[in-house]
Amino acid sequence: MTGEEITAELFRLQDREYGIFQAKLIPTVRAERIIGVRTPALRSLAKRLYGDPGAEEFLAALPHRYFDEDQLHAFLISPEKDFDRCIARTEEFLPYIDNWATCDQLSPKAFKKAPERLLPHIRTWIKSDRTYTVRFAIGS
Repeated sequence: MTGEEITAELFRLQDREYGIFQAKLIPTVRAERIIGVRTPALRSLAKRLYGDPGAEEFLAALPHRYFDEDQLHAFLISPEKDFDRCIARTEEFLPYIDNWATCDQLSPKAFKKAPERLLPHIRTWIKSDRTYTVRFAIGS
């Protein structure tokens, strides 16, 4: 699936009323950036896309236009088991996180298995001038 096809799929999964509700909860994201895809649908899509060459293209296409694309991005990073690949993808993505919801959805599995390798990165992130990088460091 290409990046354009992924975005089209997000619009196919859209729930407009849910998008309106989300916009009220996430004031740092402009309402027109919210498609309104529910989290279970995003997780399901991420599961289908994980490992697909189109997902690699999507992950490389930063910044994303829509909040829901950012959410999907977080869900595509989270299952990565290779620590080095996971840390690289996380560090590429962190500067583009602009809200609490995406920050809190990013939960890489590889980090839980190697806390000693993660600690130096946390020490760097905690010193960031980016609010959500610091929030991610605290959560990690």
